[in-house]
Amino acid sequence: MNTIILDSAMGSRLEEMGHKLTSPLWSATVLQSNPEDIVQIHRENIEAGAQVITTNTFRTTPYALHQAGLSGVDAHTRARALTLLAIRLAWKTVKEIGKDVKIAAAIAPLADCWQPQDFPGNIISRPWHDAQLDNLAHSSTDILLLETMNSAREAKGLTDLALRYDKPVWVSFALNGEGKIFNGDDLITTAKYLEKKGVSAIGVNCSQLEESITALKSLREVVSIPLIAYPNVELGGDKKKKANKISIEEFTNWAKEIKEMGVEFIGACCGSDHNHIKALAELNNS
Repeated sequence: MNTIILDSAMGSRLEEMGHKLTSPLWSATVLQSNPEDIVQIHRENIEAGAQVITTNTFRTTPYALHQAGLSGVDAHTRARALTLLAIRLAWKTVKEIGKDVKIAAAIAPLADCWQPQDFPGNIISRPWHDAQLDNLAHSSTDILLLETMNSAREAKGLTDLALRYDKPVWVSFALNGEGKIFNGDDLITTAKYLEKKGVSAIGVNCSQLEESITALKSLREVVSIPLIAYPNVELGGDKKKKANKISIEEFTNWAKEIKEMGVEFIGACCGSDHNHIKALAELNNS
């Protein structure tokens, strides 16, 4: 079975290129200082075989800009400008290369991905998320990607907002090392709920290979919508401590196993680059 190939990491690739990325804006800081590097990463992925690329909008949110010190109005204005710039860079790359590549507009948890306890709740988060979804639901984007979600509560609330737009909604979760959503919520119960709500695909990202395999097997048994998987290729036992990257061979073996399970969308997360995507393309063609 041929899978649809997603792209590789943006933030860690920018770090490899020499950029110093810090919270709360992370990869968003490069959008204006070095937009050509964003384009280069998109181009690398498309030329390697990616059929879906992700906008560099993980931290272009009004909330992130507010955390960086901007006032409410200024944070929203700045967030819209950066988000639309990220979308334009992705669209520009796709058009220049001339391949049939879809653009997934990424939105992350409101707070730090590894600090789910900092989520202020859906009532407070709603206007922040709503404003960013309005930015992301641009005519140039094809998919709304809710990624690295770290709690069922935020994923459900954000999904409700995203489903109001006329675009497919994908939801991908970060796991906690025990097969559950990062904050400890049950992945399977949440996935079944989201499928009933109408999401178009569901899966896991930024998690270790073996853990993601176990989670995907469980998901395959309970949902009928397509599954997504793009693992972190540099995680050690602690989410905040990097280990040596896994080899391309290890990544390819992982991809073979989940392809056999019928996982439809496969890519790579933190620590990866276009070489991982090239390996996926070669696997599809073998």
